[in-house]
Amino acid sequence: MVKCKRSFAMILAVILTITLFTACGKSSVQTEGSPTALASSETPGVIKILFTKGGFESPAANDIIKQQMEKDSGVKFEFISPPSANFTEKLHLILASGDLPDIVALNLKNDVFKYAQEDLLLDLKPYMNLMPDIKKLIPQSAMDYYTVDGKLLAIPKWTTTKRYNMIIRNDWLKKLNLKVPTTLDELHDVLVAFVNKDPDGNKIKDTYGISGLGLDSFDYIFGAYGVIMGETSWNAPDTHCNIYFSEKNGKLAPMATLPATKDALTLLAKWYSEGLIDPEFASQKGAVYDEKMVSNRYGVTTYWWNWDAQREVAMKAIDPNAELLRIAPPTGPNGLSGLRAVPEVVCGVSVIKTTKYPQECAKFMNYLHTEKGMLTSYTGVEGVHWEQKDGKYLTLPQFDKDNKWIQWYFLFENEQPLYKVETYLAPSRRDALKWNVISDAASTISTDAQIKYTNDLTALVADYFTRFITGKTPLTSFDKFVSDFNSRGGQEWTDQVNKIYQSKKK
Repeated sequence: MVKCKRSFAMILAVILTITLFTACGKSSVQTEGSPTALASSETPGVIKILFTKGGFESPAANDIIKQQMEKDSGVKFEFISPPSANFTEKLHLILASGDLPDIVALNLKNDVFKYAQEDLLLDLKPYMNLMPDIKKLIPQSAMDYYTVDGKLLAIPKWTTTKRYNMIIRNDWLKKLNLKVPTTLDELHDVLVAFVNKDPDGNKIKDTYGISGLGLDSFDYIFGAYGVIMGETSWNAPDTHCNIYFSEKNGKLAPMATLPATKDALTLLAKWYSEGLIDPEFASQKGAVYDEKMVSNRYGVTTYWWNWDAQREVAMKAIDPNAELLRIAPPTGPNGLSGLRAVPEVVCGVSVIKTTKYPQECAKFMNYLHTEKGMLTSYTGVEGVHWEQKDGKYLTLPQFDKDNKWIQWYFLFENEQPLYKVETYLAPSRRDALKWNVISDAASTISTDAQIKYTNDLTALVADYFTRFITGKTPLTSFDKFVSDFNSRGGQEWTDQVNKIYQSKKK
């Protein structure tokens, strides 16, 4: 791993100073769901947990779920949650300020290594005897990802790899008498109809076939050529792509540079020129993307498993006939298909070295991996939000009342509640388990070059590919893109990945 660089902390300190100066002397960091600053909790024995949460409102103070979690875990806690917008930058400022939390959920996968270089993180290995459920639940390969020089730097947010769905307006299919598409050619015909045959019935040609967020929009298109642009943290910088590697003849290569990727881009450029793709796909934010679905602006997209269920609730409140359908990704010219596979390790949850309560931190994180902890933090309190009846786990009316914030304390990605409790989200999650996925062959390999070049290279890919799709740059420049990718760190990253990959095979 990269040697310690004090410059990182110095840069953050400078940024903090500038920020505080321009904020007219306001030195506290305000939190979502709390009117107080990060330093508000001074009560002995209360651990402070810094994280951000997207898609859910914050609960009232001392709500029943928090009370139950504190009772069951034996640990008092306070969640500090700045809004998700620009959370990475806010996190840097907070951790450079000296006013540190006890636990921090790092939203970017490799931030764990960056902060370890600054000697900010506690080695959790000596506390593993307090975390038996973590040892039992999380695979050793995932734990090894954050183990460096014998030190465990974070508990990984570990999950199964199948978490995305391809989504289509089933009510539009029915209205236009169309079948569910199973190939790219069939999908093309459906998209043409969605654009030209007024599927929403407003007598205005204002609908698109495909929309989304950046390159996330085209998961199933790339997948039909056997490649994927990679899992992106939802609150990461807005590139909406990542670098996945594929294996061929014993060597790994970045999927973005493969000939199959050029073939997928060629198809997308053609479809864009036909007006089948929302021209704002590369620039729109999540709120606009959500609103467009609810207001009948496009018919096909792909996203994280719970997105469609939440949108459908909003749509049916306006039009009871609105219907979303999750379908298998279409097959391409060589019979390939797939959606992105989420990496085994999504990101990490670390304990800050200065904590006064390392044992409480370990006990609390372990509690969140127990069956009771997972069920309570995800679906609420038994007997209040859900109950067991006739061998099934069913939600109660209070679940619907608290639904906008009920997953607020779900710090990890443990999915057992999704398979047990019959929430309105469960069908979407179960469907995501059905589809073919395309994995990153280097998902468990971390390199210095990856940490150094990831942000620049993902931005490069997003910029080039957007220009290819929109026709601003011809596909004849694909070789130039590959050359730029390699010269800006991609080759160094590839070489390091292959060196580790080969050593693991021996």
